[in-house]
Amino acid sequence: MIRAALFDWDGTLADTAEASYRCYVRTFAAFGIAFDREIYASSYSPNWYHTFRTLGLPEHRWPEADEAWLRNFADETVDLIDGARELFETLDERGVAIGIVTSGTRDRVRRELEVHGLAPRVRECVFGTDVAEKKPHPAALQLCIDRLGVEPSTAAYIGDSPEDIQMARAAGVLSIAVPGGYPNREALLAAQPDILASSLHDVARIIGERSRPVEGMRPRLSANDGRP
Repeated sequence: MIRAALFDWDGTLADTAEASYRCYVRTFAAFGIAFDREIYASSYSPNWYHTFRTLGLPEHRWPEADEAWLRNFADETVDLIDGARELFETLDERGVAIGIVTSGTRDRVRRELEVHGLAPRVRECVFGTDVAEKKPHPAALQLCIDRLGVEPSTAAYIGDSPEDIQMARAAGVLSIAVPGGYPNREALLAAQPDILASSLHDVARIIGERSRPVEGMRPRLSANDGRP
């Protein structure tokens, strides 16, 4: 039985693939580095330092590139992926605890959760700066599970990248893959998720079949809980 559904953010719930591409183009242009669709497809990872390294950006300039990318992204408008809002409503009604485990920064993802009205339904959030290790290391997912107080065997992690699937497997959590807009579909399938969903609507059905209403598991806002 699934008692907790934990989600990646970018590409899984938030439609950020094209916005990310535009930001990479602008960011790398500032460093005199060309970036196109082919490079995006070959270098993409939720660990953006992999992309920096692949394109030969010197490591001492990564903090500068981080700041530039975030400035560029602040100009973008991010929509939810179809079915995200309805999925959260369904999980909330069934008493399934909702968590976010993302590589994204706290300020950006919190802002987007608030803008789209999802924050009140989220019980726990773990952001990219909350742990030292990047996906696919399971530290972030394990931290979220610990905060929720559930067993890994009763949790599912839903994501759109192979790193999401590898992280879930390492944490002993059911992995549900939802292909999205990022250029990683073949790698996602090669990661062999436990379940391949066609959409977030399909995820709602899958979790609904594996959960039942649980008293006392109501969401509380944690995106603003002030944890470091």
